[in-house]
Amino acid sequence: MSTIFPLERVKNELVSSSSPEQWKSMGRLARKGHSREKLAAFHKDTITPTQAVRDGETLVSSGGRFELGFFSPGNLKNRYVGIWYKQITIQTVVWVANRDNPLTNSSGILTIGGKGNLILLNEAEASFMWRSNQSKADNPVAQLLDSGNLVIREANDEDPENYLWQSFDHPTDTLLPGMKLGWNLKTSMNRYLTSWKSEDDPSTGDFSFRIDPHGFPEAFLFNRLVRQYRSGPWNGLSVSGVPQMKLNPMFNFNFISNQEEVYYSFSLKNKSLASRLLMNHSGQLQRYIWLETSHVWNLLWYLPKDQCDNYRECGAYGICDINASPVCKCLKGFEPKNPVDWYLSGGSGGCIRKSEFDCQKSYGFLRLKGMKLPDASQSFVDKSMTLKECEALCRNNCSCTAYANSDITGGGSGCVIWTSDLMDLRELTEGGQDLYVRVAASELDSGKKKRVVEIVSVAVGVGVLLVGLIVFFIRKKKTKERGTRENNQDSLLFGNKKDDLDGYMSPEYAMDGLFSVKSDIFSFGVLVLEIISGKKNKGFYSSDKVLNLLGHVWRLWTEGKGIELLDSSMVDSCPTYEVLKCIQIGLLCLQERAEDRPTISSVILMLSSENAILPQPKKPGFCLGTIPIATESSSNKREPSTINEVTFTKLEAR
Repeated sequence: MSTIFPLERVKNELVSSSSPEQWKSMGRLARKGHSREKLAAFHKDTITPTQAVRDGETLVSSGGRFELGFFSPGNLKNRYVGIWYKQITIQTVVWVANRDNPLTNSSGILTIGGKGNLILLNEAEASFMWRSNQSKADNPVAQLLDSGNLVIREANDEDPENYLWQSFDHPTDTLLPGMKLGWNLKTSMNRYLTSWKSEDDPSTGDFSFRIDPHGFPEAFLFNRLVRQYRSGPWNGLSVSGVPQMKLNPMFNFNFISNQEEVYYSFSLKNKSLASRLLMNHSGQLQRYIWLETSHVWNLLWYLPKDQCDNYRECGAYGICDINASPVCKCLKGFEPKNPVDWYLSGGSGGCIRKSEFDCQKSYGFLRLKGMKLPDASQSFVDKSMTLKECEALCRNNCSCTAYANSDITGGGSGCVIWTSDLMDLRELTEGGQDLYVRVAASELDSGKKKRVVEIVSVAVGVGVLLVGLIVFFIRKKKTKERGTRENNQDSLLFGNKKDDLDGYMSPEYAMDGLFSVKSDIFSFGVLVLEIISGKKNKGFYSSDKVLNLLGHVWRLWTEGKGIELLDSSMVDSCPTYEVLKCIQIGLLCLQERAEDRPTISSVILMLSSENAILPQPKKPGFCLGTIPIATESSSNKREPSTINEVTFTKLEAR
């Protein structure tokens, strides 16, 4: 490696000098035809002050998961330094260094400067494009970790607590496993996501997702300075407004709130999977997981997803119910502040009390179930109190408008109290938690009529679901299948022939002729997995020719890859958490011992309740496949796997 004075001087002085005139002077010096220093390029995961990454060269993390280098998004010619997944075929950038100051040529150099900062230089113009900011280091190195984190540390110190700088503290639009979204209260560092300007422009966009640490901390989605969506506070199981977080077996969600830090993070139970949380340029917060078998990023969920996710959609004391029309209604004991505007503009004007009351005696607390807690940025929180103590505290303060548990795990604990107008209330279809609102005593009743309506609604919904499943299966049985016999359209669901029952018989019926309602449950479980996978249990064999469909599903489930079972034709139309829930229910129905299988009433409750905590299934019966011996006799030939074709009709408004 040669040492040429001009560029080395530029590199060191650009870091230490704050004078623009000095920068210009050095730039002219470096452009006077002098040969440039050829810094050593390092092709592993680390660079030192004597090494660099040039355009066209990359760093690769030790496990090969992430790569750092120069890239141009879309059809743009601008060059950026970024980090992306190494092993994923679709280039997915998760971090950008110089997002607001791109290079316009391919002469970029990423190296470590004189004070230990990581710096990006435009060699052709001898200009400075970007740098990290941290205290001076004695013997610094920059390393790309297998988590996707780019860190600067002392060469002999790998303790994460002693990192001098890390890209995880300066996210762009993506949150990866292990990253923290939120505040370091000791240093006032705020880590938040900011969207790209457009799909092909990584510069800072209009949308951001950040945590408000005040009161009962929660996250907000902003359009510039305007709040557009609120997550709700963490209740011990999930954030209050996203109850589906509780049911996903792929993730560990974490929320820390103490005197030093307030942040959210997540991790994957199966470390081999790839998932990311993206603040999209269109204003959506999106959760993705990579499906290796399909080579696509599958969208698990997104927010905001409906009208009730709009921040303060129904104003003060207005409850948003997405299943109602109109969606806004006033809390019991309240009425629209401006009735005309309420019905014309959709409720954003909010509600006021119908009548005032003596807060010392003529009042009570209305219990609202299944609620997303109201805006909690101005609330009071005490995690050590019980719900009874919380109620007593609220009764002794006439300014208290509502109270609730701050944590709903283990029967509930902690106290959160609101002393201002209740804003951004939402009634969730499933999930949520209890909220106790102070109202006049005259507004309280037993609520039995409402409970009857709820029970009837659930029963009707479950009935429709089960009928839909049966119709779906019959339609699938009637569709043309490759290499199979023609279907008899007049036959019953499973028919009377043994050939029709193959693949659906429970172990106790097949082996001992014992039949019970639990045998039907086993058959239902097979049906559920066939619908999800698009494949029949009969005739299916795994790639290693050892497992049938049930064994194949069990292996995917135990490896944390259950989502890979989903038929590729339904990937874009099925929420992943719902798919995994149905797979888990299917496996519970398929457990080898009949007494371990749920009853049909339990299955109905599992399917109809998003808040149900499902037990872990045991190994199903008939996991091992038996590969028929290939002979000239057609009866001994292996039946080919079949793909169940389904026609979907899309209804659109005229």
